[in-house]
Parts: sequence; C-alpha cells; structure tokens
Amino acid sequence: MKAPARVFTRTFGAVSERLRRRRKLVLVAAAILLPVFLLSAVVVNFCAHDIAAAKEELTGTEYLRRAWSMVSACDARQPAARWDAVPFGAGATPLPRLDTMGQALEVELARIPVQSETCGHIRVFLRQIADDTGLTLDARPASYHLMALVVTDLPALSGRGADLDRAFGADPQSAHGRTALLFNAGLLRDALQAVSASVADASRSGDGGVQVAMALPAERLSESVRRYAEAAGSAPVGWDGKDSLVGARGLVRELRGATDGLWVVSINQLERLLATRIAWARLTLWGTLAGAAVLAVLAIVALVWYDLYAQREEVMQLNDSLRQSNEELERFAYICSHDMQEPVRMMSLYAEMLLEDAASRLDETDRRHVDFIIRNSRVMKTMISDILRFSRVGRDPVQFSVVDCETILRDVLAEFSHEIERRNARVTFSSLPSFRTNPTLVRLLFQNLIGNALKFQNGVKPPEIAVSAHETDKAWRFEVRDNGIGIDERYRDEVFAIFRRLHTRDEFPGNGIGLSTCRKFLGLVGGTIDFVSTPGEGATFFFVLPEARPAA
Repeated sequence: MKAPARVFTRTFGAVSERLRRRRKLVLVAAAILLPVFLLSAVVVNFCAHDIAAAKEELTGTEYLRRAWSMVSACDARQPAARWDAVPFGAGATPLPRLDTMGQALEVELARIPVQSETCGHIRVFLRQIADDTGLTLDARPASYHLMALVVTDLPALSGRGADLDRAFGADPQSAHGRTALLFNAGLLRDALQAVSASVADASRSGDGGVQVAMALPAERLSESVRRYAEAAGSAPVGWDGKDSLVGARGLVRELRGATDGLWVVSINQLERLLATRIAWARLTLWGTLAGAAVLAVLAIVALVWYDLYAQREEVMQLNDSLRQSNEELERFAYICSHDMQEPVRMMSLYAEMLLEDAASRLDETDRRHVDFIIRNSRVMKTMISDILRFSRVGRDPVQFSVVDCETILRDVLAEFSHEIERRNARVTFSSLPSFRTNPTLVRLLFQNLIGNALKFQNGVKPPEIAVSAHETDKAWRFEVRDNGIGIDERYRDEVFAIFRRLHTRDEFPGNGIGLSTCRKFLGLVGGTIDFVSTPGEGATFFFVLPEARPAA
C-alpha cells in the first residue's frame, strides 16, 4: 500500500505545483466558468421545477377525466361508472386526498334519485382537483384557457343544459314553465359565450394545433346550443304535445354529446401541451448540462494545451540552456585537460631527470619524495586522459555498423592477456551476436567490465569471468559475471558517478570514470547499464544495447 500512496502523493504534488505555477490561468478559467456554471445551475433548477410541475398537472388531468365522467353521468341523470373505472396513465401519481373525495362523491351518486346539489359538488370537485395539482397556477395562455374550459366553462355549460332539460320536464305551457324555459335558455347562451371566449383565447395562444383540433368540436357545440336554445324559446308557442317534447329531448342528447366531445378535445390538447412542455424542459435541461460540460471540457483542454505549450517552451529554453552549458563544460574540460597535459608532463619529466642526475646527492627521504611526485604526476596524467575521453563522448555523431561482438571480446581479452595469465584467471563466453551498433561502444564496455572484474579481486581465489548475451525485444542484453569482492547495492548511484570511488587507490588503482563513460555512451544510443551483486560473492553487470536501424 505504500507504493500507491507514494505515487498518489507525487502525482498530487506535481499537479499542485503546476496549478501554483499556472494560478493566473486557473483563475481566469474559473472566472469564465463560474458564471456559466451558476447560470447553468439556475436553468437546470428551473427546468427541474417546471418538469415536476407539469407532471403534477398531468396527474391532475387524469383526475379530471374521472371527475368528468361523474359530471356527465350526473347531468344526464344516469348511473355513474365507478371512480376507478377510468384508468390512470403511466406517468400519473395517485393523490390519496383526491381519491378519498372521489370515492365519497361516488357514494353520493349511487343514491336514487340523484340530488341536483350532488352535481354541484362534483363541479366543485373539478375546481379542487385543479387547485391541488397546480393547474390553476399555470400562467401559460393556452394551458390556462384550456384548463378554464375543462374545469369551469364546459362543466357550467353542461349544468345549464341539464337545468334546461329539467325545465322541459316541467309544464312548459304554464307561465312559470315558460319563464323557466326562457331563463334557462338565456343562461345556456351565457355559458356558451363563456365557452366560446375561452376557445377563442386558447386558439389565439400561438399553438396552431389547439386551433385546428378545437375548431370543429366548438362549431358543433355552438350549433347544438343554438338549436337547443331556439327550441326552448319556441316550445310554448308551437307546442304540439308529445312529438315536440321528444324532439327537444333529442336536442338535449345532441348538446350533451357536443359538450362531451369538446371537453375530451380540450383535455387532450391540455395534456399534449403539458407533455410538450416536459419534453422542451428536458431538452433545455440536458442541453444546458451538455453545454456546460462542453465548456468545461474546452476550458480544461485549453488549460492543458496552454500548460503543455508553456512546459514545451520551458523545456526548450532549458534544453537550449543545458545544451549551451554542456558545450561550455565540455569545451572547458577539453581545454583544461589539454592545457594541463604539458605541465604535468614537464613535472614528471623533470622529476625523473632530478632522480637520475642527482641520485648520488639524494638520501632515501629525498628519493621517496621524488618518487611520490612522479607517481602522482602519472596519476594526474591518467586522469587528464580519462577526462578527455569522457568529454569527447557525444561530441561527434554516433556511427553504426554491423559489429561482431565475439571478435571484439577476443581482442579485448588479448589486451588483458598478461593480466589474465598473472592472475591465473579463467574467462568463458558463449556465442556472442553480430548486430548493428557502435563498435567503439562495445569495445569500451568490454574493456571496462572485464578490467574491473580482473581488478576487484581479493587475491584468495583465481578470477572467474563469464560473458553471455541473449536477445530481448529488438535489443541484446549482455551479462558480465565475476567472482570478485562484489558491491553493496546501496552504492549503486556512486558506482556510476564520475570520479566516485568506493576504495582507495592503494587498495585498487583507477580514477572512477570508466563506468560513468560507459553509461554516458550507452545513453546516446538508447541503452542502459546496471548490476546485481552481493558483497563478497561477486557481481553481475548487464547492459542492454538496442539494435540500430539502417539509415533509409
């Protein structure tokens, strides 16, 4: 668990550092996106409330359908269907309070004969449904006028028709009957005017579908009311008994059918408008969310792009600065080492001349001092040569060719033949490959690794060195294994650092630059070098050389 925690910590730290360095850009992006997100939140909240309100109103229309079946049956003085006979739609949410009231009215309608005030209770119930489900709060013109039609105007018209029907059932030849007929006919015309006004207002609301759908049912209703009212007004004058009464009752049924037809069309159009409103609200909601998401993504992309662009510029500047610094350092190292060769050479030469010419005049202490000067001047000369060789690595383009690694290894072993014989060492190797790489690099690697394997020995047992190679994913991995003193892997970084030594020169000679040169040269061709070791049991150095592609 520690490794993932460290990775998360490093990642979080890197992101925090980038945000800190780009805080101005982050603040600008936040200043742009914050109003967008706030506006999006307002729009989403409004759309969510609008959808919830429209769904509640749709539930109200389902209850209105049930209540209207009771109104129609009551005005026709016929048995009403059960309250739950009209099924709810899939999106309706039952409201216990309205269900209780509807069931109570169902009980009232079951009484024979049906009382006229019961029909009034049902009309009040229509208004109660509209209030409880928010239909009366809808300020949209088309929805409001359609609601007024289905809740107030058409129920009132149906009631006036029922009153006029009852007036026909009384004595139309008497003065009282004549007055009742004329009075109810006038009320019927007033109710029709209210219905016509609401139909006209709904048709002018801007929704063409409402106008087209309601034109024919409204015209049919107007014609039925006109004929019904005319029949009521002329009944005492042209009364001819039973046939006229039957004709008037036929007009009642026609009026009731026209009223039902217009009511059904009105409630259908109201539900269509509510469904359209929900669809538009959802479209607005998801469009707003998508727009906000797109803006956020664009802002993040812009931030990332700018950050990468800024990092690219910084990297380019750092690369230029590093390249210039490296060139200056290499030039400095080359000049210094080249200019230092002559003084060191002269120091060694004159120390040797002094030792030779004044040998008889020098005592043992003087000769020891002169030997010390000569020995250290030679060490200094070797270090200067190593610095020159290290500074030259990478100055010239790396050339590639097909290299026979086994041949190069044999040449290197020939160079170390005297040391191998002196130490009674045994060097073994399996079949080494031939592939496209740099021959100087291969020779440098074998020279340093074979030389170190021969040098870092405790002298107790003869050195044993084994060289092998195998192919791994378009590259070759070489291993040089020895039985020397080994290396503590805690000093891995120091082993490959320039001029870093783990032992004194008295213990093991050398300047500590060979492995540094190998790693630097390998980095130029995309290779790597590392080792595994146990102190006292030897070490295994391995390096990976990618196979270079031939030039196109």
